[in-house]
Amino acid sequence: MITPSEPRNPFGLGRGPLARHQLRALTRGPTLRTRAIPFSDFAPEHYAQEALALASEQYGALARGERSAIGLFARLAAALDAFAAPREFVLAATAAAHDEARHAQYCEEFAVRCGFDASAPRATLAPVEPEPRSLIELDVAMLRSVALSETLAAALLMACRRIAREPVSRALLTTLIADEIHHARLGWYYAASRAPSWNAEERQQVADALAEAVICIEAEFHWGRDAAPPFDRPTRALGVLRTDLQRACIQDVVENEILPGLDALGLNASKAWQRRVSCTD
Repeated sequence: MITPSEPRNPFGLGRGPLARHQLRALTRGPTLRTRAIPFSDFAPEHYAQEALALASEQYGALARGERSAIGLFARLAAALDAFAAPREFVLAATAAAHDEARHAQYCEEFAVRCGFDASAPRATLAPVEPEPRSLIELDVAMLRSVALSETLAAALLMACRRIAREPVSRALLTTLIADEIHHARLGWYYAASRAPSWNAEERQQVADALAEAVICIEAEFHWGRDAAPPFDRPTRALGVLRTDLQRACIQDVVENEILPGLDALGLNASKAWQRRVSCTD
């Protein structure tokens, strides 16, 4: 068990790439993030089939993940409303569900252009997280499934965009990143608003749940998508993340974004990370 501590400056949420973005309002007005992506400009004949296959696999997996997040945010919006959270949090979670539906459509569109078979039966989505039955369960869900998951998603998408040279994949990734940062902020801001009201027992419950989540991150993201040497460059041009880059990205975002954010909330997640059993090949 990791003993939590008192929260300190919970808005100091890290020193890495996400922290360099300006703080964003939880509700939004007109935005440039919905501008069209020029899918018709993509010319798959310029890429080897080996590169297209890995791109199809990655963006198809992204589509599945985004599709599962639609229901997640819808359930969280309902729970936020049921537990009388401030209106801006309910609105932001509702907007996020719409974002994820758009993301799923975009990712599947690009995956199809890379060779993904959209007519095949869809893979079973990951088991859904049960609806929060108490306010503290909602707090855990907002931290684990929004703050952590969306911070990881944004960081991985940034890593993909850094290596992408294909204009269409870069446009797609840029659109996804803008929204995922917004979603991550929702989770962190919600947690920052709730942390001061936790009693010792509640803080321990949250700390235990987040410690478990933190120590599982490396295993979950241990493998990327590796192309054979002749096809490595075109695969990277499509924004496909190979194993070494993915592992480096995960270590960076955990140590420079997630752990400082959780520690600032008084959850002592850094101790859980230090005690983890590192993954081996």
